[in-house]
Amino acid sequence: MKRGGGRIDAKAIAAASDRGLVRTAHLLALGVASKTIVRRTLPGGVWARALPGLVFLKNRSLTPIERATAVSIYCGRDAVISGRAGLALHGLGASGSFEETFALIPESQHRKSVGFAAVERTWRMPTPEIKSGLRVAPVVRCLCDAVRRMKNTEQCMALIASVVQRGGATVDAIMKELDAGSTRGTAMPRRVLRELAAGAHSVAEAQAQKLYGRSGLPPMQHNVAVYDERGKFLLIADNWLDDVALDWEIDSLEYHLSPADHRATVARRERAQNAGLIVVTHLPSDVRDDPERVLADLRARYDQARARARPNVTVRPLADRDYRQSG
Repeated sequence: MKRGGGRIDAKAIAAASDRGLVRTAHLLALGVASKTIVRRTLPGGVWARALPGLVFLKNRSLTPIERATAVSIYCGRDAVISGRAGLALHGLGASGSFEETFALIPESQHRKSVGFAAVERTWRMPTPEIKSGLRVAPVVRCLCDAVRRMKNTEQCMALIASVVQRGGATVDAIMKELDAGSTRGTAMPRRVLRELAAGAHSVAEAQAQKLYGRSGLPPMQHNVAVYDERGKFLLIADNWLDDVALDWEIDSLEYHLSPADHRATVARRERAQNAGLIVVTHLPSDVRDDPERVLADLRARYDQARARARPNVTVRPLADRDYRQSG
């Protein structure tokens, strides 16, 4: 095919692409004139520029897997997708709402971060796994690369909990991976895991009860067993307002780090809601960092609970059987 005036072989171009993505150099080698590439990738054209030197053979936004494919091509054959995009390729969360697609390349190579491609050179390249035809870091490396780029503690907690709940990684494996790599960006995830190991839940409960003393609401009962009108056990309430049947839970990460504990938490809340109870939950970080919002939430939910008919539930002091039933 002559470069410039010849007819473009759409089938050959499509065959040379990967999920609609093809290098500019490859298009030139197929005989597509540079001015044709420029014209077709202008705003309103039939193609689009994905990343430098890379053309997308459609004119629309790329899907998450197309972005990951584009970054893999842009970074070269040794690149490995990691971070949240890597977790998504492992089936652990979605990457569509995040602006960047993160990739690792060997220390000896050079490729700049640009557009949605976030590129990091490393001497500790992971052994890749193939997911959807792409080279992807193992789950624990993806998770650690993701959390060390995060700024929000709650989002960090939620991501770690989500991966561990679904069996993607263990706490020990996360700690080992953080210890093995660079310390850059690891202070927050290390703090999250240290707080977990130190029993942050009990500390948070004490802080929560101290904060509640400022609420102006009636005194709470603590650690009571709640039963429905037929005498069937519902849950153990940590912080209970009996006049309106309201349970306040401090939702520590500790109780979300195993699939069994997470299922038990979900089942307990479902029983409570089906029985008409009002369940209010906050994270330890809410109590610590945003106490006024916590108090406002509690007052609003108390008013909501008082406005409805109180469900016919009773509370009793805890017995050994209550602990067995709650598990």
